[in-house]
Amino acid sequence: MSHLWPFFYALLGLIVDTVHCLDNGLARTPPMGWMSWQRFRCQIDCQFYPEDCISEKLIIRTADRLVSDGWRDVGYRYVIIDDCWQSKLRDRVTEEITADAQRFPNGIEKMGEYIHSKGLLFGIYLDYGTLTCEGYPGSMDYLELDANSLAKWQVDYVKVDGCYSPQERMPGGFEDFGKYLNKTGRPIVYSCSYPAYIDWRSNASVIDWEQLKRNCNLWRILFDVQDSWSSVLSIIEVYKKFGSVLNPIAGPGHWNDPDMLILGNFGLSRDQQRVQMGMWCMLAAPLLISADLDRMDSFSENLLKNPYLLAINQDSGGHQARFIGEQHGVQLWIRELKQEPQGWSIAFVYPVDGGGPIHLPITLKDMGVKNTEPFEDEDVYYSLTDVFDGSVFGKVKLDEKFFVHINPTGIVMFRIHKETMDYYMDFYIL
Repeated sequence: MSHLWPFFYALLGLIVDTVHCLDNGLARTPPMGWMSWQRFRCQIDCQFYPEDCISEKLIIRTADRLVSDGWRDVGYRYVIIDDCWQSKLRDRVTEEITADAQRFPNGIEKMGEYIHSKGLLFGIYLDYGTLTCEGYPGSMDYLELDANSLAKWQVDYVKVDGCYSPQERMPGGFEDFGKYLNKTGRPIVYSCSYPAYIDWRSNASVIDWEQLKRNCNLWRILFDVQDSWSSVLSIIEVYKKFGSVLNPIAGPGHWNDPDMLILGNFGLSRDQQRVQMGMWCMLAAPLLISADLDRMDSFSENLLKNPYLLAINQDSGGHQARFIGEQHGVQLWIRELKQEPQGWSIAFVYPVDGGGPIHLPITLKDMGVKNTEPFEDEDVYYSLTDVFDGSVFGKVKLDEKFFVHINPTGIVMFRIHKETMDYYMDFYIL
């Protein structure tokens, strides 16, 4: 028997190492916060754009606004600085990445301390390649050094991009960086961008999805979102087409990332903003606002803080919505909710840009809702709550037809709760 002990200890070590790699205990629900890129890009001209340049001033005013306007209290806690915070060269002595001294005069570590003092979490951007996408120092030959820097700066979240790096090195390189993060002992949410650089939509097998799931808390699956309806819709279409690939890998600790929320900017109508927010919540996506919070209008702010939508997004089951099919050009989606037994959320998306609203006859059975209890369906009713205003839309049986009224480029979305009752209400969306 004694000759088996070396094998036993080796196996135990492998198991421990694998568990450590699989799950750092973070991002059990989709991360929520603010990210600089989509709205502020790589604006570094602080003379002509003093309010919009990537700088200590921008990050401080954003952190302050997250607290004073109640964003933090509803869950938006991460403050993530994207590309262009760095100096153009590494430190000549330590080889560490450093912050641009003019735009971040107190340094990146002090920036993190300020964010933490507000009860917020600190996120930052790196790139696995030789350079970042905007030409700042990359991390390819400095993975362990940069991981240690993140820990020293008390970073809570890192987005690692994939510019200027060969595709064949990305999966292994991103895995190596994750190991270095683990080695620091600092709990850091790890966002990997490399699937966005690989044409997996032509051949899904080119990515080892289980490896990705083991090593990253979230991953960008696509190109950058733009401030336009066509961009938002194209992302939803990918989830619609590739659900069989994306749904199985989403869940607590590991999320598909469709990119930032662009509500509160310039390119979306109110209906289109509802679509992005509603579908990102249905898809269990990270909710990372990229907008100027000082100039956020009340409609966008209320939508981003909507408690019904946030409860769906943050549901502990972590189930990603499934595309059911289309009827009369309307996309049908359903998401199972764990925190409410026999509960679901359903969404009707009408992507047509033009014309008038559509009136769609539908049943819950058409939407994929099922009664899993062994007793009869006859007296079982389902209550539908409109998640955009909190009103009770009505109560209906599984096979009872009701009508939804959906605007062009709009969405109708309900939270469904099963209840047994002895009455029935006919209803319509007016």
